[in-house]
Amino acid sequence: PKLPYVFSSSYGDDEQTVPESYARRACSGFAQLGARGITYFVSSGDAGVGGDGECYSNDGKNKYEFLPDFPTSCPWVTSVGATKGFNPEVAVTRFASGAGFSNYFPQPAYQSSTVNAYIASLGGKYDGLYNKSGRAYPDVAAQGDLDAGVWAGKIVRVGGTSASSPTTAGVFALVNDALLAAGKKPLGFINPWLYSKAYKTFTDVTIGSSFGCNTTGFPAATGWDAVTGFGTPNFPKLVQAAFGGNGNGHGGW
Repeated sequence: PKLPYVFSSSYGDDEQTVPESYARRACSGFAQLGARGITYFVSSGDAGVGGDGECYSNDGKNKYEFLPDFPTSCPWVTSVGATKGFNPEVAVTRFASGAGFSNYFPQPAYQSSTVNAYIASLGGKYDGLYNKSGRAYPDVAAQGDLDAGVWAGKIVRVGGTSASSPTTAGVFALVNDALLAAGKKPLGFINPWLYSKAYKTFTDVTIGSSFGCNTTGFPAATGWDAVTGFGTPNFPKLVQAAFGGNGNGHGGW
């Protein structure tokens, strides 16, 4: 069947509570979506590096550690964190933008140089609490604090990365619309393109942290960070980049 070119999912759970065999099988399925020209966005979670008082391994060792989320930890999805405010736009604070490093999935090549530079900038902070060689997330972010919505016929305000992920998906759906109208292919799996070229089109967010596990969490920084990724999408710049380097239509690499 013909599928939409953009999906957004707001589901997430502690990665360690999902059987690794299932997580890997599901993640492989997400890779197939990308191969079909589909872009899949997943919310990064609303508890930063883990809920306060809950950051212990469930392997019988009861080790204190940061808790990554799944499926946002899958390297074949695009993980979306949350921001708030304007001038400056900062990482959300009413809850914590989900962020971390997978214990199931290794760091993909497309993000290695970017993420390793960020890890080096931490100067050893939180060493032993996270897997430095794991897939890092989020990749990007969008506004996710007290968004306006309609529930049971009434306008309400809601927030979370469950709001920022579909917002990001909507922006990229419009990018695809422009590409398709010009007779070009949709973006598909964007992460290699994102980390190599398209990151330059995003609005960098350098204030805030992914607080959790009774810590301040990872800090926002110039460029990619484990709070808001590369920042928030700028539609006109994204469209320009998509037309300038869309390559074979599956991520532009």
